[in-house]
Amino acid sequence: MDRRTFQRGLVALGAAGGTGLALGPGAASAVSADSGSATLDALRSRSVREYALPEAGQTHEPVKVPGAPLLLITQWYPSRLLKLSLDPHTEQVTGLAQFPLGDDTDLPHGLAASTRYPGRIWATLEGAHHLLLLDPAPHSLQAAPRVLRDIPLPDGGKGPHYVGEYGDLLWVSLKGSNQVLAIDHRHPERHWFFDARAQPIFVGRHPVSGEFYASQDKAGSLLRIPFPSGRTTQIAIPPERGATPVGLIAGLDALWVALLGTEGGGTGTFGRIDERGRITWYRLSSPMARSAGLLHIAFDPPKSGRGPGLWLLGSSIISDRVLDLIVRVELDRSHRRIVAEEAVALPTQLSKAHRLLVTRRSVFATEMHSSTLAHLEVPQGHR
Repeated sequence: MDRRTFQRGLVALGAAGGTGLALGPGAASAVSADSGSATLDALRSRSVREYALPEAGQTHEPVKVPGAPLLLITQWYPSRLLKLSLDPHTEQVTGLAQFPLGDDTDLPHGLAASTRYPGRIWATLEGAHHLLLLDPAPHSLQAAPRVLRDIPLPDGGKGPHYVGEYGDLLWVSLKGSNQVLAIDHRHPERHWFFDARAQPIFVGRHPVSGEFYASQDKAGSLLRIPFPSGRTTQIAIPPERGATPVGLIAGLDALWVALLGTEGGGTGTFGRIDERGRITWYRLSSPMARSAGLLHIAFDPPKSGRGPGLWLLGSSIISDRVLDLIVRVELDRSHRRIVAEEAVALPTQLSKAHRLLVTRRSVFATEMHSSTLAHLEVPQGHR
């Protein structure tokens, strides 16, 4: 494997002024840097490594195989699943194998670790309109993953993008038919369709209310689904905050959404959705990140020794005028006040950075159009 190493530290911020306190739903948060932050100080001495992956039309979703030093990554065309071995101590990539996943035009995208089937991985085939349960064969890098379940979408459903497992249900965004699907993976005949606006990308469950939300990137709004009862509603993104909601993830007793922006650029904005559907907006303030197009969000895993905080991925997928970068935001213990932010630009720009994966020791980012995996080592044991 071709490893390209770039010794680039993270850029320290000067004080931005203000307290960094979010003033309530709908209010923007000022951001101030905290130079005493152990996690951010340690990050400054780290390097970003890039690993060249097999050339593909698009490189998409990474997932860590539970209990094994392995990553899986989907590549859209030709339809492939990459299997990467990691050093168990540094999490640097030590090997790679590639395997076809269906026909070339089946277009695998989403990946998610299963809890109902420990060690197994759910995958979406966006072109074939199927959901797969995979055995990643973690005992050997060269062992081909096996398809254990193949679930075709119910009639009318097209283009499965994101998949997430919530108990006995899989929640799936359907880009091809502008729907959100909830389907029982034990009894696929039990399913529910929810009409969405163009185009549903991510689906997330609020950790307090239990309601489901979907980001709709082309509609500039969020779909709110009070499953199993009640009517769906739309929550518009205020134009002054930005546009193109994409990343949507639960964490820190809330649901968080990232705004990608427009062809003119990004606004470095993300939001916290409370249990009543109200959104508190935050805008990044550092020179590198304040105009970022934010595509994805990730949280530190439990017991990582870091945080509370979150990671954001800025992407040139929306515009050639914005940077591909990784941003670390630290919050106070109430999870409502930003105390520090710091950013690092990916070495390969205009790569259309796509997804983040945060582990106990690392942050990985896939670069969609450069067939590249970026790796940022992160120390343990802070805070």
